[in-house]
Amino acid sequence: MTIWIDPPAWPAHGRLWSHLISDSSYAELHDFAAAQGIPRRGFEGDHYDVPQERHAALVAAGAQLVGGRELARILRDSGLRIQKRTRERVVQSVPAAPWLPPGSRADVIASRLERAPANTVLVRLAVLRGRNLLAVARSDGGLDLPSRTVGDVQVSGALAQLQECVLGAPGRATPRLLGYVRNTVPSPGPDYPWPAPQACFAVFLARDPARGHPIDAEDELEGEVVGQRLGARWLAPDRARAALSGLHWWPLLADVLEPQ
Repeated sequence: MTIWIDPPAWPAHGRLWSHLISDSSYAELHDFAAAQGIPRRGFEGDHYDVPQERHAALVAAGAQLVGGRELARILRDSGLRIQKRTRERVVQSVPAAPWLPPGSRADVIASRLERAPANTVLVRLAVLRGRNLLAVARSDGGLDLPSRTVGDVQVSGALAQLQECVLGAPGRATPRLLGYVRNTVPSPGPDYPWPAPQACFAVFLARDPARGHPIDAEDELEGEVVGQRLGARWLAPDRARAALSGLHWWPLLADVLEPQ
């Protein structure tokens, strides 16, 4: 088990940065980073970004210095590398995710791109009115975001249908992509319902300043969403956090609900 670091060569925010990785586990990487006072916010899903002024101290603490290409190879060969597109950031990675078949992983990836990945199988719509979030009832009695499977209509079509169902008209609010959860399932069981080895579940955000929809009158909304009858309610940020923070997509929305 080894911690690796490359030379500070990546410019950002007026300084140069290095990448710090483990070749065995995220836990080992987090332990080393915490012991050296590196904040958790520097973690990018499979590595830490560390500023050049910390480089010498990290090498002295035991991080092995290698070139950037060699570090990328070590990370790839370790199986800990998380693929993402340009202008995307890994918010959270959950190895051995308990809601997936054994040996699977769920990656939560924030995105500043307009389009969801090509292998997106379901879209969720986070609707905000002020700081209140629209949540819908699940069949198990919990709450979730309104969602629709993509099927044959592609992501844009599924999103338009979801907007019409939830907001009453596709053009009522313009959604933007917040990011997605990507399931990596090497060995799906017979009960796993999604494509393997990878499937993405996109989360879009829409701010709805208008009123006059049935959800204003009765906090109820009827619509067909993933085959379920939809009971909707507005949640203040603290109630939304209490009800939804255990769901895999929550890290994409947590910052949106923080006080401005």
